Amino acid sequence: MKRLIPYLLFAGAIDFMAIVFYVDTLRMPKAAYQMPRIFIALVLLLSVLMIVEQAYLMRKASGEEDRNGPSGEISPVRIAVFVVLIFAYIMTIKPLGYFIATPAFLVGSLVFLRSTKLPWIAAIAVGFTAFVYLLFVLFLHMPVPMGLLA
Repeated sequence: MKRLIPYLLFAGAIDFMAIVFYVDTLRMPKAAYQMPRIFIALVLLLSVLMIVEQAYLMRKASGEEDRNGPSGEISPVRIAVFVVLIFAYIMTIKPLGYFIATPAFLVGSLVFLRSTKLPWIAAIAVGFTAFVYLLFVLFLHMPVPMGLLA
């Protein structure tokens, strides 16, 4: 149970942020709040599944020294830095614009998390940003914060 506490704290923080974003959607018209609420529900579901998975792995590995998982330990410092990166991203979307802030956030966070090699990180950042541009700007004609590009 002691090993599960960091996961519970992380899931609680993520759930708190999801609830804050849900409250923000209460002011939006129906056409605008549907997609964010779907993502919020997905985040809440995934946080519950993360706890269930960790509880299952801990029960399965009880008595064993080796645990399944990428690193085995949660670093509160890395979590705190990642949360700061998220808040910095949110704060820079308007002044810099979505198409500058998003690739910068993706590159910065993926490099920080050491998730993959730099060429893949660049491809993910460019590909995701291009996908959002094609879908939301060209296809759905939705306004996107342009910031410095306006």
